[in-house]
Amino acid sequence: MADDARSEKTIPQETVPVPAAALSSDELPEKPVVQNVEVAAVLGNLAGEYAGVEIPAPGTAERRAIERRLVRKIDFTMLPLIVILFILNYLDRNNIAAAKLSTFVDDLKLSSTEYSCVVSIMFVSYILMQIPSNLILARITRPNYYLPFIMIMWGIFTTLISKVNSFGPLIVLRILIGAFEAGFYPGVIYYLSCWYTRGEIAKRSSIFVLGSFISGAFSGFIAYGVVENLDGVGGKAAWRWLFIIEGVTTVGVGFIAIMLLPSLPQNTRWLLTKEERLVGVMRLLEDVKLTEQEQDECEEGRTVVTAKQGVIMALRDPKVLNFIEILFCIAGTASINTVFPTIVESLGYTYSKTLLLTAPPWILCAITCYSNSFHSDRTQERFWHMVWGPALSVVGFAIGLATTKTAPRYVAIMILLQIYNSWGVAFAWVTSTLNQPPIKRAAAIAIINIGFNLPNVFMAYLFTTGDSPKFVAGFSLCLCFAVFSMVGCVVMRFQIIRANKRLEQGYKVDGMDGSTGFRFPY
Repeated sequence: MADDARSEKTIPQETVPVPAAALSSDELPEKPVVQNVEVAAVLGNLAGEYAGVEIPAPGTAERRAIERRLVRKIDFTMLPLIVILFILNYLDRNNIAAAKLSTFVDDLKLSSTEYSCVVSIMFVSYILMQIPSNLILARITRPNYYLPFIMIMWGIFTTLISKVNSFGPLIVLRILIGAFEAGFYPGVIYYLSCWYTRGEIAKRSSIFVLGSFISGAFSGFIAYGVVENLDGVGGKAAWRWLFIIEGVTTVGVGFIAIMLLPSLPQNTRWLLTKEERLVGVMRLLEDVKLTEQEQDECEEGRTVVTAKQGVIMALRDPKVLNFIEILFCIAGTASINTVFPTIVESLGYTYSKTLLLTAPPWILCAITCYSNSFHSDRTQERFWHMVWGPALSVVGFAIGLATTKTAPRYVAIMILLQIYNSWGVAFAWVTSTLNQPPIKRAAAIAIINIGFNLPNVFMAYLFTTGDSPKFVAGFSLCLCFAVFSMVGCVVMRFQIIRANKRLEQGYKVDGMDGSTGFRFPY
């Protein structure tokens, strides 16, 4: 097509390979007739469906109108659902902390070490299944089936905890819950990156992460309601009702999600027009500014990258290794969420008041986290939006170590969770920095999320009842983690500045060409 025609329209039928069956053996080209290899690779078997579909060129008023309509549809269908799913994910993961304040430990005759083991063992299977789950998700074309399926499975096992009477079965069920929950968080982050551009994803990630904060606030209210109204009903202790209610709700919502979640841009027919679907594909490719020549030269554009190659590519990227360190330290600080009711209990209030006092810190965290991520998206700045949360947490842990008086201690508890301000921005920074090919991005997200969850395996042992109310070991280690997360952000900032300088000098960095205008955000 002539250059002037190409400037007016992006005509995706040129991106579609000519089927071999349509050519005689003499006419078969040496390679598929593909003007844009990346688009053809994304469309796959659906390529023929888009033959003849024309969409406006990037930057035109018509194109912007289509993109606004597309994003609005996804914002109002996918985002509310995944927030609800994440609320239930965190309720099912952390309801054991609320159960501990009831008769859970006494009924099952658990020692302090056994209870810590019950909390941490879930994260062992959770970590082991991270990479396999995300690589499966990167290969399938229906995440709207996969994510609800694993949710239904962990909901079933959560419900079954209400039936246990000893340590052994409880451990088995917690391992199974961890194995199925493993694919959810990194899966959703990858899922979001398949729909939103780099300039949109931080705010959406923060909206998704809000689910965990809402869960933290509501878990206290839910547990309070169960304890006050259901203890002894049907001959069951309150904690058993807690697992039944939350587990059955998770299963039910999982089945609803299968019907309502959109799939991927190229195959979500029930929600999007054919034009909107194709714009959904094209705008993500344009977002990383891959030119047709680069795509033709790019080995990943011509061949299928295996899962093993994707993992190797991710591990060879220094930015991935630094993100592992940053997220490991953020998670080390944020791991207080698994024992948060125990920390609040150290104030000395009754069980019911303790459950209610767990809510305000999470509500404050939800407000500040969303505001932080929204501003980060608007300014396209990541570094400063990453470091102020850990800095506040350092102050909170320092106050917690200095005094056990009720007023300052609760002030400390209110700001301990500000570490989560870095959470939504962190994964937005990850997905906008680690670009092509998609299998590398999926592997990198899973690997980084392993680092993000490792501290949960051992942090529960540092917040036992015997260490209350000072929690010297736990608070001290969390403070150190917060400091090192900020150090990692500083290193990442310099890494990206250096990479951008090389792009400006005409070098390719991670397959990206600076002549296209691409720069890594920081």
